[in-house]
Amino acid sequence: MDISWLGHACVRIRTRQAAVVMDPADRSAGFDMGRPTADIVTVSRHHPHHDHSNGVRGQPIVIDGPGEYEISGVQLFGIASPLPLDADDSEATDPAARRNTAFLLEAEGMHVAHLGSGCHQPAAEAELLSNVDILILAIGGEEHTEPAVAARTVRDLEPTIVIPIGHEGLDGRESPLGAFLEATGLTVEDPQPRLNIQRRGLGEQQRVVLLEPTRQ
Repeated sequence: MDISWLGHACVRIRTRQAAVVMDPADRSAGFDMGRPTADIVTVSRHHPHHDHSNGVRGQPIVIDGPGEYEISGVQLFGIASPLPLDADDSEATDPAARRNTAFLLEAEGMHVAHLGSGCHQPAAEAELLSNVDILILAIGGEEHTEPAVAARTVRDLEPTIVIPIGHEGLDGRESPLGAFLEATGLTVEDPQPRLNIQRRGLGEQQRVVLLEPTRQ
């Protein structure tokens, strides 16, 4: 399995059977993800920064809500995970604006979760996330979760590998990423362009893998 971060909350996961792009964003998110190719696209919420499926090449099947799916040998579970209320947000009273779907991907003997815009553990069907091997979560920024909340989610789910995305980089402890790393207290690996991993390579020690945004 190969995991790369395309910027913002967008990642691409390549398995032996298929390529999956999760949360594709348009350029208004402040980056250019290029034109990645995929067989499957997952959308956590309907917002230009998370549902730019037209920017993905090929003829991908788009999944944008809760449910159980099996496509091209990849098992996917969509789990409803409403975004928290924000009293200062003009959209806070609109249920549609708060809809978020976390996705659990099963392939090659591994379980990978992408929590979309929400970093808290979904209450519904939470048992699906009890055996997550790799947890991808977006931290910092106006659309993503506070570092302390993200760190608590890591403690709750106890994944082997944590991949923080959506941040601007490590600029000291005061940055969202720095605050998150300090709150988790986990071993942090040097940034790398992508994570290529097999089940036997997961190891037993819980750790953070930092990915460099990849331009396609």
